[in-house]
Amino acid sequence: RQQVAVPVKMPDLGTAVDEVKIVKWRFPEGASVKRGDVLADIETDKAEMELESIATGILLRKLVSEGTTVSSGTIVAYVGKPGEEVTEPKLETGAPVAAAPASGAQSPRATQRVSRVVLNLAEKLNVDLSKMKGTGAGGMITREDVLAAAKSGAEARPAPTATLPAGVPIEPAVIPAGGVAGAVEGLTRRQAAVARVVLKSIQEVPHLRIVASIDMMAVQNLRSQAEARGSRLGYDAIFLKAMASAMKVMPLMAARLVGERLVYPQRISIAMAIGFENELFLPVVHGADHKNLLEIQAEIDDLLSQAKAGSFKADAMTDASMSLSNLGMYPIESFEAIIFPGQSAILAVGAVREKAVIVEGRVAVKPLVTVNLSADHRYINGRTAAQFVAKVKEIIEMGEFN
Repeated sequence: RQQVAVPVKMPDLGTAVDEVKIVKWRFPEGASVKRGDVLADIETDKAEMELESIATGILLRKLVSEGTTVSSGTIVAYVGKPGEEVTEPKLETGAPVAAAPASGAQSPRATQRVSRVVLNLAEKLNVDLSKMKGTGAGGMITREDVLAAAKSGAEARPAPTATLPAGVPIEPAVIPAGGVAGAVEGLTRRQAAVARVVLKSIQEVPHLRIVASIDMMAVQNLRSQAEARGSRLGYDAIFLKAMASAMKVMPLMAARLVGERLVYPQRISIAMAIGFENELFLPVVHGADHKNLLEIQAEIDDLLSQAKAGSFKADAMTDASMSLSNLGMYPIESFEAIIFPGQSAILAVGAVREKAVIVEGRVAVKPLVTVNLSADHRYINGRTAAQFVAKVKEIIEMGEFN
């Protein structure tokens, strides 16, 4: 029986990623590749990433051309030995729509394929899909197609005018840095993706807030000891490790709610909010409960380098149970963060400040930080959230990061 080559599929890049674009292939057909080699640069709404080979052999066939958008799970290439069988499956770039959509967007033709997310967008923007020709793989109608159609329709219609009652002052236009007064600037793909995620979170996830102060004296001593040994230890690594250790004791905090079922992960992974200008990324430290502080710090440094380069590995932004958002580098004492859909919670960390506290009847000055936990109240109650924060506080104040 003839051997079948290894199919390379577009990986699952998270619940908020609907489509992935092949930006550039790194190898031509017929090239020798090793397991872990970067076959292609790929792009989502969230970030540029790398598609790695899952096998060693010859790149026998590339099924998707550069610039094509496909769904997660689509086979995009085959790697194997010369002569091995290569099949060309029909690209699954979205499920056919069976039911007629709401009155806004008409149902696409039977030969068209469109994802449910894109269909919902078309409904919101009142775009008629039945008259559109998709530019995605296999004629798929993509998000960009719908946005372009909506923009074209908006430009064809005269802009509405508004009048103000007499005597109402008109505020002067705010000119953004580098911008022009009166100009209209669209969001980038990443900014638009973040806007959709934030809106989804606010609409679907009831946020439970828990606030606490943590004594950072033990942490400051730990960082000084690391620096004396020639190592750097940031607050992010310390909080990530404390959160992972607390989640190990309280596995509900690592669970994900799918419908009315709780799904527990095989490993504890935590995302870390990284911002560059107006771009936001949530790269993930995987298996943080099994790594020591220096290993977590090294992984954070690597993720920061990937963010600055604008390119992440394919699994760098997936499988997180919870997120950390740290604004301690700014004069921010406390803030509330938004839970990323599909995660249980997010811990917001402010700046470390020296404050006067009462200790055994005497005034003492201690380095304190305020943390604010936002938890998904659909399955995490106040007691559970409070116990989690208390555990994080205990780990940090005792300096026990085993």
